[in-house]
Amino acid sequence: MINITYEQINDLLKIEDLFEPVKQAFIDYNPSSLIGIPVSLLHFPNNADTHIKTAAIKGYDYFSIKVVSMFPDNAMQNLSPFSGAIFLFDAKTGFPTAILNDKGIITDLRTAAAGALITDFVASKSSTSVAIIGTGIQAYHQVFALAKLRRINTLAIYGRSKEKAHSLKEKLTHSFPDLKVDLVDSVEKAVKESEIIITTTSSKTPLVKGKWLQKGQHITAVGSDDVYKNEMDSDCFHVADSIFIDSLELNKKYGEYAHAIKSSPHLIDKTIEFGAAFKNIAFKNARDKITVAKLVGVGIQDLAAATSIIDKIKFDSEHS
Repeated sequence: MINITYEQINDLLKIEDLFEPVKQAFIDYNPSSLIGIPVSLLHFPNNADTHIKTAAIKGYDYFSIKVVSMFPDNAMQNLSPFSGAIFLFDAKTGFPTAILNDKGIITDLRTAAAGALITDFVASKSSTSVAIIGTGIQAYHQVFALAKLRRINTLAIYGRSKEKAHSLKEKLTHSFPDLKVDLVDSVEKAVKESEIIITTTSSKTPLVKGKWLQKGQHITAVGSDDVYKNEMDSDCFHVADSIFIDSLELNKKYGEYAHAIKSSPHLIDKTIEFGAAFKNIAFKNARDKITVAKLVGVGIQDLAAATSIIDKIKFDSEHS
């Protein structure tokens, strides 16, 4: 069994390398090929949690189990709050193939790739103004990934911490010197002044309200991935012309969509999974519509990312 270190992963894994495999994994994620994607969530004191996600798809060389934790109090001990690993198994024998000690970086990058892919696919091509709600590492990665797929002219940042908002602005302007970045003092202002809105928080109360949305706007929400978190109110789903989700099965259990569809089952009529959307040109770059994309995170993203790393290592060893 191969033991792949964080340093190796950090050197090998680039966000651009994940766009195609993550997109293909969503397309392959369908009832005829899916073996399973069960999820387990563990909640500990002081807002700590561990997510366990698995993925197995017919025809893939591997299946995976991902364990990723977030323990905020680690910071008081000068430890990273994030940790994690992905275990790959041979799909023909069941034998363990590799442990990827990624400390959560694979989760960060595959989430960013998925968010950017659906945003770029759904949002109007003329949309160049973006708002990012949240100031953590995922906020940076989401903007970075989207900027690799389409031009962004202006970016509005909202965060509860002004210090973290300033830090995010500095990082993004360093990566994209031509990007005009403004710090705004309310979520409402960020939403109303932008064509694309991306939410990356762990909020337990809705931040974005449907009554603020107008035709031509798109929201991608990635922060709410369990039963307690909630970044958008149910009106966002009601006013949307189309709702895009990474997994219907998981979104019925976790995040804002679970609450919305429980009280309004008819929302299913305008809901489509990412994989089906990617295969249907009718959903591409719609104009003059309100669209919402909701991600709770699916193990197939981890499987796609981990497989791409293994393939790189194999290629390098065979050609060295």
